[in-house]
Amino acid sequence: SKMASITRTSWTVLYVFALLIACVAGDILWSDVCTQPDVKASDWCNTALPSEKRAMAFVAALQPDEKIPLMTNEARGVERLHIPPYQWGSEGLHGPLEPCVSGMSTKTNNQTTKCPTSFPAPSAMGSAYNLTLYHLVGRADGIEGRAINNLRDHVKQNNYGDGIDYWSPTINMQRDPRWGRNQEVPGEDPTLTSKYAENFVTGLQGAPAPSEAKSEEDYDLLISACCKHFIANSLENWNGHTRHNFDANVSASDLSDYYLPAFKSCVGAGARGVMCSYNALNGVPMCANSKLLNDTLRGQWGFTGYVTSDCGAVGNIFQKEPQGHGFAHDIQTGAKDALIAGTDNCCGDWGAHAYLDGLPGAVQQGIVTQSDLDRALVRLTTLQMDLGLFNPKPKQEFFNYGVDDINTEEHQELALEAARQSIVLLKNDKNTLPIKAGKAIAVIGPHYNGNEVFLSNYHGSACADNTFNCIQSPIQALTARNTGGTTMGMNGCDVACKSANISGAVSMAKSADVVVLVMGIDGSVEAEGRDRYNSTLPGQQSDLAQAVIAVGKPTVLVLVHGGAMTLGPLKDESPAILDCFYGGERASQAMIDVLFGDYNPTGRLAITMYPVQFINTVPLTEMSVTKPPGRTHLYYTGDPEYKFGSGLSYTSFKLEWAKLPQNTSAQNNVMTTLAVTVTNIGTVGGGVNLLAFWKPGPSLASSTPLKQRLFDFNGVSYLEPQQQEIITFALKVEDIAVAVQNGDRILHNDVYTLVIHGGSDEVVVTAPFSYSGEDTLIEKYTL
Repeated sequence: SKMASITRTSWTVLYVFALLIACVAGDILWSDVCTQPDVKASDWCNTALPSEKRAMAFVAALQPDEKIPLMTNEARGVERLHIPPYQWGSEGLHGPLEPCVSGMSTKTNNQTTKCPTSFPAPSAMGSAYNLTLYHLVGRADGIEGRAINNLRDHVKQNNYGDGIDYWSPTINMQRDPRWGRNQEVPGEDPTLTSKYAENFVTGLQGAPAPSEAKSEEDYDLLISACCKHFIANSLENWNGHTRHNFDANVSASDLSDYYLPAFKSCVGAGARGVMCSYNALNGVPMCANSKLLNDTLRGQWGFTGYVTSDCGAVGNIFQKEPQGHGFAHDIQTGAKDALIAGTDNCCGDWGAHAYLDGLPGAVQQGIVTQSDLDRALVRLTTLQMDLGLFNPKPKQEFFNYGVDDINTEEHQELALEAARQSIVLLKNDKNTLPIKAGKAIAVIGPHYNGNEVFLSNYHGSACADNTFNCIQSPIQALTARNTGGTTMGMNGCDVACKSANISGAVSMAKSADVVVLVMGIDGSVEAEGRDRYNSTLPGQQSDLAQAVIAVGKPTVLVLVHGGAMTLGPLKDESPAILDCFYGGERASQAMIDVLFGDYNPTGRLAITMYPVQFINTVPLTEMSVTKPPGRTHLYYTGDPEYKFGSGLSYTSFKLEWAKLPQNTSAQNNVMTTLAVTVTNIGTVGGGVNLLAFWKPGPSLASSTPLKQRLFDFNGVSYLEPQQQEIITFALKVEDIAVAVQNGDRILHNDVYTLVIHGGSDEVVVTAPFSYSGEDTLIEKYTL
């Protein structure tokens, strides 16, 4: 079927916290602020003044003992000035982490309960390579976040999730499959992650997409975004190292080329917040790292928003190992180090309330001044001003969103389309797929009847009855689609699969015409605080799958996971392999749409699938992506099971150059543009994603371990057989600059190879591109 719901230019419009109860009802956040006679004439209530001036006036009105309680995630408010408490900690990673809420529907005039839409995990959406999709998901996330907030009981629920600033997106790099939070990030590539961040952030905040013409008028802030976790954060708990005490040793060149670009793009897109991470970087805890927070983030990149700590990270500055880094000798010094380094807000949940408990003593000792406190408070209050918290609520559109704006039909369709576009067809021998309805189909595996697993982590409530039973499972979706046939299913084992019912699974497979194996992992294997020690299927899952495949029936291996998997013998033994990741609330429908050919897959891997032996060659604590054998498609020198960018279709495509790259000796913002003609030479309609890489020439190859770099991606949503379309790409100077040893990014004189890749090595074109000018400094490394 045509990919009509979302094209690239338009669209027709684990933590489960105590707040995630079946449904709640409430009122508008800060509804009475600036309405009282004794304050409404204050400069900080004057909407004609700029936000920062209003914030400065408010901070000037505070008494010394009222300041520090405003600098924690559970800000206590100022009763004297009629300022209620405010909760800074809220999440919207792939949909609001919020409860179901009830309100009066203006469409039906009835009391209605709605639950937030859960979109695919970012590690799934990375495979869609669709900037419009990322922006639309962010926008839906923001709209629902505001609507749910308007219906919450802010008196009884002033806890985590009650604010309108979201600590999202997560834009760390999926540098190693073992990191437990890989499901939260779009992939292993800096360019993809940068573009994802730019589009998700602008969507969430209510800003125009980066591709749209910018208006000179300011936009109203929908939900403020926060780029996390800054920086080099990709270890939870591994071999005695935890995120709270880990010191990430990273070279200047790796930081400049690999770890920093996505954060630069995120704040460049206008994100109003940044979260400093638990880990230290080269000996300095990140929330006390003035060079990164003040010099790089605020100085070089021009960031003007607020910085919050991860929850308990300021405490880790002074806590002795193994609880923390032992960097400061007491709580007062640790709190001072964080504040002076640029950490404005201390999240104290799940850890030491370091600002509340440490800053008063630091002020008393004279190591923190009132101006230090004021600087942070102005940044925090400016954001609250921009979110409309100090302004009259009835006149603000976002404070009038309601239950009709939550989990709408449009958002449900968007969730389905996002899940479809995220699915990657890795293998399809003998045209095993698509399946024809009317057959006897067996669905076997730990996730055959799964529902909550597809919501990944950081998801909100899903069903009004406080269960996940309203989320369709794979066997339910397949049964509904397999008209005229019979559908049977069993799990064979749970995810850990310490004991498998192999004989039962084999018996069921023998009675079926087609077998769908739904295998993978879940939050018991990969999670915040939980890293993996291998990347293969757990326990006896592989044995179960191999035994079923050996029956000889047409068999599809469906993978459900966040971080990259390793298949071992299953790669060769499985007739067909479909990677579905954690696909959100519509995951099962999307899976069945692809299995039956109702949707022709377009997904491309956003990660490298390494061979079994990879994890034995490098520890998770090694942060270098360049040391042999290297990590990610940029540097890995081994033979992966499946390469970054892999992905098949039910049809075939041909690429031809429509515009060859033009050589240059000038250093321009856009070094060259290029275009290819893509033709559907198959027998069914479908879309295709094209990835554009450059590879070093002989000069650069001798001085860098870089193998290739993704510089752009684009695609076509749908082509009928024999239909063709021209797809364009741009190579920008920052995309081709490479960091040298001191971290400076240099444009090198060289003859490069440009590659446009369509998902398999049969769909590719290459061309040389020469830069013959002087080696030129493009970006100075400031550390």
